Amino acid sequence: MEENIQPLSILFVSATIPYPAIDGGRIRVLSLVSNLCKSNKVTFLTFVKSQDDINGIQYLKDMGVEVIEVRWDYDNLLSSLPSLLKQIIIGKPLTVAKYYSPAMAKVLKNLLKNRRFDVLHFEMLHTGQYLLRLSYDNTKKSMLDQQNIDSCIWQRLIATDRNFFNKFLYYWQYRAFLRFENRICPMFNKCLCVSKEDGERLASISPKANIEVVPNGVDVDYFSPIDTEENEFCIVFVGSMDWQPNEDAVLYFCESILPLVKSEIPDVKFYIVGSKPTERVLKLGSIDGVIVTGLVDDVRMYVAESAVYVVPLRIGGGTRLKILQAFSMKKAVVSTSIGCEGLGLTNEKHLLISDDPKEFADNVIRLARDKQLRHKLGENGRILVQETYDWKSITVKLENIYRN
Repeated sequence: MEENIQPLSILFVSATIPYPAIDGGRIRVLSLVSNLCKSNKVTFLTFVKSQDDINGIQYLKDMGVEVIEVRWDYDNLLSSLPSLLKQIIIGKPLTVAKYYSPAMAKVLKNLLKNRRFDVLHFEMLHTGQYLLRLSYDNTKKSMLDQQNIDSCIWQRLIATDRNFFNKFLYYWQYRAFLRFENRICPMFNKCLCVSKEDGERLASISPKANIEVVPNGVDVDYFSPIDTEENEFCIVFVGSMDWQPNEDAVLYFCESILPLVKSEIPDVKFYIVGSKPTERVLKLGSIDGVIVTGLVDDVRMYVAESAVYVVPLRIGGGTRLKILQAFSMKKAVVSTSIGCEGLGLTNEKHLLISDDPKEFADNVIRLARDKQLRHKLGENGRILVQETYDWKSITVKLENIYRN
């Protein structure tokens, strides 16, 4: 007789509310939580900063998730400057220290004192830092989900920025993250990485960390192919535009690649689709043929109507959900090596990979003119995500890790 599997009681700690899912981090959290809560009891502990957050909380509650809120005024960080400096002095990177809140620490401590959870899931180091305040009994059932290896991102920022002052700040952050990752990761029962490559990076930084790979995924039903006519003159990039790697990617594309594409396809249109475009990104809209949309209700139509999906990233860590979404919609992709790392992709089979601006432009032109090649890459990409990157099967793997 088959044994009944009891639901788990999971405390999921996140610095942000994942709805609306406007960036890769929120998409991952929302996808995992929405699948976990179907057969488990999920309690979501998070900061609340805005009316959008309040709307997002209701969305989670409607799914059956219990939400516990901690008020956090991000705009008044200067009022807590002494606390921030203290966190930096004790060895936390700036972008981790700014998420430390005595109120959050108190709520978490009281919650664990009065309630029993089978699993404590901390989303990234922003919340993982709170493990330092917990007892050993709680660390034994703790998980740290590392969407990126932060030190790797800061190291790559050093290599791409030309400003000496910026390089100094980036190096400071890079070294701080190296020390913090080495110190805190072994304290968790498991550290979850999104790719084998990230797992190897973390193992080299923190050899005592217990690492498992839980990849990023895609909702293959939502991001399904749309029966609409492609415009061979349209190129698209999708991403949250206040994330520096995305900003750098579109600036690089417009400055170094797009002019080469235009020399062969003068009528080309480049759509930059994503929330919170920075001032530098907004200025790209003044270039002939570049359209900066800002936040849109549904990115799928922009993707479906474009012939080529570009991922010209030079900075980043983890894996790119944008590529999985493009594949799921059977779109042809041109990416840098960094843009597609960690996904186990093969050049010319799943996508075209180019790190040289001229070669990148040539591949965009090639796909724009070759419908048959676009179709082949799109078919292969769709098969890959269905077999390997469906959120449903990824969540089953995560739940098995919890139970083991």
